[in-house]
Amino acid sequence: MKIGKYSVYSLLSGGFKLDGGAMFGIIPKPLWSKSNPADQLNRISLVTRNLLLVSASRKILIDTGMGGKWNDRAKEIYEIDFTKNTLEHSLTEVGVVPSDITDV
Repeated sequence: MKIGKYSVYSLLSGGFKLDGGAMFGIIPKPLWSKSNPADQLNRISLVTRNLLLVSASRKILIDTGMGGKWNDRAKEIYEIDFTKNTLEHSLTEVGVVPSDITDV
């Protein structure tokens, strides 16, 4: 997508799970679970995304993701998963390495 002089990329940067009931509030589980099936702990899968704006002279990363400084308990609760999608991998898919980023 282009916005003015910038090409805009949506980059996957990780996955995690949150309680489906908390995410959908008063919407009944039979409705939201059709498109967002819950695991045995009632958690649904979500991903984090970052925006990258690229022009001839600048590469701007918007939001750096959720980072890697999670303790084991938090990783277990939220089932944080960086094995499928990492920011670094998504950047390389669009031809950018982290050192190319000019602004955050």
